[in-house]
Amino acid sequence: MTGMPTRSTCFMRCTRVLPKTADENGGRYLPNSTVTEAGAAPGDFRIQLAGGEIGAPKVVLAAGLGNAALARRFGLSAPVKPLKGQILVTERARQVLPMPITTIRQTVEGTIMLGDSQEDAGFDTSQRPAVMQTIARRAVLSFPWLRDLQIVRAWAALRVMPPDGLPIYDQSERFPGAFTANCHSGVTLAGAHANLFAPMVAAGALDPELELLSAKRFDVSAAA
Repeated sequence: MTGMPTRSTCFMRCTRVLPKTADENGGRYLPNSTVTEAGAAPGDFRIQLAGGEIGAPKVVLAAGLGNAALARRFGLSAPVKPLKGQILVTERARQVLPMPITTIRQTVEGTIMLGDSQEDAGFDTSQRPAVMQTIARRAVLSFPWLRDLQIVRAWAALRVMPPDGLPIYDQSERFPGAFTANCHSGVTLAGAHANLFAPMVAAGALDPELELLSAKRFDVSAAA
């Protein structure tokens, strides 16, 4: 059996590795912690959590849809909105999918992931049978042999969607040291985040090449 790691598989693996990597590099991993207050000053940021306060000379907002509210506290803008998508997963298949395509992918474990619905449903993560039926019907039309497989699980989740679908990378002019990263392809763009964006944050400034991906592009008055 051969296959390819899907974005969902990569995400789950990254989630397992993140706490261990943070600990090994002197960081602290604080899951399920909600920011209750945030104070910003150039080079001095204070984040209030239920368990206490965290201070740092720099802060990177990478809270997904939470960035829409958090960004304003740091002189930034993150106009992201939720876009719901649903996924169906089949039992493991002996037949190898001949190619990876956007809406049908085989994982390294052999299951087939079917999906890519796009629903403007706010923060609702419930599943809609009609959408699931459409996903399954399209998959079988593409690869008839899929009709013989059982669906073993399914879920709905929210994408972090900027207005134009492109990432938003920014740094605060009001509070130097505050940065934000927003995109709906966090796994696909992980290499860019780790190898390009992170070194810029460490250096204290984003390169001019990222200016085109600033949230300023949505400021109509400035563009005029």
